[in-house]
Amino acid sequence: MKKIKIFFPLLAGILLVACNNDAKLEILANPTAPVLATPSMSTTAYNKDSAAYVLNLDSTSVAETFVVTSANYGVSTSITYSLQIDKTGDNFANAQTITSVTSDSLAVTQQQLYNVITSSPISAVTGIKTSFDVRVMATIGSSKEPVYSNVITVKIDPLPSLKPYTAIPSVNLWYIIGLGDGKWTYSKAGIGVSMFPLSLVTGNAYDSAGDGTFTYTGYFSASSGFKIVSGASSAMGTWAVQWGNNSSAGISSPVFENASSSNFQVPSSGYYTITLNSIANTLSIAATPAASIPTTTYSSMDLSGNWNGWSSSANPMSAFGTTNNHQWYATVASLGTGGIKFNYNSWATSWGGTSFPFGIGDSSGDSGDVNITNLAGSYTICFNDIDGTYYFIAN
Repeated sequence: MKKIKIFFPLLAGILLVACNNDAKLEILANPTAPVLATPSMSTTAYNKDSAAYVLNLDSTSVAETFVVTSANYGVSTSITYSLQIDKTGDNFANAQTITSVTSDSLAVTQQQLYNVITSSPISAVTGIKTSFDVRVMATIGSSKEPVYSNVITVKIDPLPSLKPYTAIPSVNLWYIIGLGDGKWTYSKAGIGVSMFPLSLVTGNAYDSAGDGTFTYTGYFSASSGFKIVSGASSAMGTWAVQWGNNSSAGISSPVFENASSSNFQVPSSGYYTITLNSIANTLSIAATPAASIPTTTYSSMDLSGNWNGWSSSANPMSAFGTTNNHQWYATVASLGTGGIKFNYNSWATSWGGTSFPFGIGDSSGDSGDVNITNLAGSYTICFNDIDGTYYFIAN
């Protein structure tokens, strides 16, 4: 009986080891790797014009959701899927994992993707569109060999860290041209008369070089053509750096630096809004939503400040347009140091500001807004009464 008691535990142990070995062999024998599908490229991060994912460090929105078919290890077990990325051509020598999940859908935010590709060892340079290889690694435990999906190549353009306009020394202006005096004077002499600067926006929208998001809302006539041109001194007058419409006149197909582009031209008269991102290199023109159309149109605008004794009418500004105008300009050859405001109808409405030489004005009234503290000099001064943007452009 003692032999029987010893024999059966020994036999049970042998059988158990055999079963475990069989299970291990079954798991590791030619597992089926996951298959990575082509990305949808339908998120706001994907820019069709540049065929790349344009990433904003401050954005937590989804850059892309990568989808794979399930891996098959021959047994029912939990599988971990890890999304890996590396620069194209490195053969995943510096493969970095962006996210790991136990489902076949891997969502990645702009911030996640940005941080991985700009950090060591990948160290992608911000502001440069670069090709990256993406794959999915499947594992069922730390001791098991991983299997890898097919590789998909994507282009990614990580934007530089963005700041508010108040935190940068200057902005690289863009101008709308063609809606002023009709002469299309693309030079410094044309500022205000033939061309008007696009407006600033609030929030983190600009890099240290002064590029970023600009906008313009105004009344457009269906009979007037226009373009968007750079304010850089090296570009002025050359027409080399411009936005126009691809092929025929219209607003449906903005195209950049195309010498044969046509003018923009709205399909019907009314208010439209232009949005330009000079970092991502995108531009759109769309009818202004009814709720955003200005309800007040000012018949005049004046500059008032220390240099003219705060006169309410001594220095009137000129209108950039002729119908439903909201853009104003004036050239002051000798502006003295002090404070200045924009005012309408003897202080019925006024705009001040807290920054110089550019900013977004406050129209809370003479007793509420603050003076713009300006420096002495010769300036062309531009003001948009819809959004309050102002520029003091040195002559």
